[in-house]
Amino acid sequence: MSQRKSFLKFRKQLHQLALRLGNNPKLAFSRLLQGILVFLFGALILIISDRVLTNSLQQEMIALLGVIIAGIGVIMTLVGYLSMSLLRLYHMINNKDK
Repeated sequence: MSQRKSFLKFRKQLHQLALRLGNNPKLAFSRLLQGILVFLFGALILIISDRVLTNSLQQEMIALLGVIIAGIGVIMTLVGYLSMSLLRLYHMINNKDK
């Protein structure tokens, strides 16, 4: 009985998350584009640190910063993409059950 209640609570939370993330496709698309730009900025830092700077600890620290920024960009892009498609997928799965 307790498992059923926790499953229903999880399903309700999932439904609310899908509605909140998927309600505004313009915002989701702008998040997607912002994530791509942040990723490209991180990749640019990484390339510049490889091509311009000489081998040193400073070069490695700047390259690490570029990798971290690129990783943040990937996560932002993923959130934007899932926000654009999450609600549609959720409704397709939800309507298939009925």
